[in-house]
Amino acid sequence: KQWYQRRVAITAGMFIVALTQIEEYASNRDMKICGYYHANEYYSDSEVGAVATRIADKIAENCEDCCLLIVENDKLSALNTDIPIKAFLPSKTNDRIDWRSSDKPLLQFGEKGLQMGPEVVKKQLYRSIIDMDCHYDDVSLHWDNRAIDEVVKLFVESLTEH
Repeated sequence: KQWYQRRVAITAGMFIVALTQIEEYASNRDMKICGYYHANEYYSDSEVGAVATRIADKIAENCEDCCLLIVENDKLSALNTDIPIKAFLPSKTNDRIDWRSSDKPLLQFGEKGLQMGPEVVKKQLYRSIIDMDCHYDDVSLHWDNRAIDEVVKLFVESLTEH
């Protein structure tokens, strides 16, 4: 129990540093953090956990129109038919934020996305993503993922906003 409490405290501190770095990065580029996507570790786990909620809550403090996107890992193999993302929107009551599943889809894959999605998964490009943990382990790795910018740009262009 003592190890777990210490680990949570270290993780919370790293989270605050990471969010501060990301906010600084965004503000220097005239960008705004308006959402967070989260992919759980296990294939069958599509739940909104405490970590995702905590991060999304922090974002919601500064952006009322934010969203939380959960990757539904079990739908990744059927990218040509199902969008593997579940969207949640904040519902504020008093001092509490509840995350509720969106009734309508916020994003829809365009034709390119439906073609490109399975290729991204097949080529395992997700293994190239550098997150804050990787950056803290080796600061020469940068969390802005410049190396996969072009793939991400093409994928984002393939999405049609609703």
